[in-house]
Amino acid sequence: MRLPDVLGVLGALVVGGLLMVFLLASALGEQPALPTQPPPTLPPLPTLVAASPDPTAAPSDAPTPTVATGVGIGQRAPAIEVQLLDGSVMNTEDFRGQPMWINFMATWCPQCVDELPMMRRYARQLDGLMTVLVVDVGEDPDTVQAFMEALEVTNLPTGVDEDGSVQAQWGAYALPVHFWLDEEGIVREIVYGGAPPEIFIEAITAVVPEFVVEGTPVPVDSPEAEE
Repeated sequence: MRLPDVLGVLGALVVGGLLMVFLLASALGEQPALPTQPPPTLPPLPTLVAASPDPTAAPSDAPTPTVATGVGIGQRAPAIEVQLLDGSVMNTEDFRGQPMWINFMATWCPQCVDELPMMRRYARQLDGLMTVLVVDVGEDPDTVQAFMEALEVTNLPTGVDEDGSVQAQWGAYALPVHFWLDEEGIVREIVYGGAPPEIFIEAITAVVPEFVVEGTPVPVDSPEAEE
């Protein structure tokens, strides 16, 4: 091979080598960085600070309804004004100074069929010692009147809360439910439907300690036993 031919081949190899080096360098070089965006800044959450109780504040008589019990034990019960089945209007404020037994019920509740006759019997024995009121919820007077007559429970003052406003004020949604109030209108006992008679007797005696069910033996150490 002639010298010029040799030089031409060498030159081609050098150029090819340089081209390969350039291509490898491009392939191995750093990729351009993608543009990044800073994360959004969220507004700070508000700080909740509980108010410190004021030791000088007077206790409130306003009842605090709860989901479970409505008007709770130890709270002053709101007044009830309802129209009775006989057409008169009863306001429980007029009976302040005497214990009260208030029963929220409805004609469709099975427990009421048993509890209203029991309530009639105890109310007769409590005559003069306790004011008793039955409040039917969400029904018309004719329906309630027929129900009470069928049970022969006609001696209990029975009001009708047709629009459920009294029920909502007391939170008395689990029917039937019974409330016992002392002379000051403070709720002392609450009993839901289906409880045994012993529980009702305990609730009555919580506000009328001298109550004794007819036919119940008198304890030997009681004053009545010595007479």
